[in-house]
Amino acid sequence: MARLRDRPTGELMVLMVAFTVCGSVVVGGGAIIVLAVFQPSVDTSSAARNIADLLNTLIGLLAGFLAGRTDSNITRMREQQLKDHPDQRIDEL
Repeated sequence: MARLRDRPTGELMVLMVAFTVCGSVVVGGGAIIVLAVFQPSVDTSSAARNIADLLNTLIGLLAGFLAGRTDSNITRMREQQLKDHPDQRIDEL
């Protein structure tokens, strides 16, 4: 596993946001569980909906990050192939 200081800034930012969102989900979920056990008459549906929204945000963030990385890697690979084989057309690569 790469050390944190060897990672690019974009990866570090995604990790920080992911840990923040995951921490919020864990703390919020724990609070809902404690509240449901000790105060069963309290409505926790809005809090559960907020946690679900946080999870959707995290999934969207990670999917966007992976799509960006994939696009970046494909572009870099095509540029390298063009340098190696300049006589080929781009759509053949």
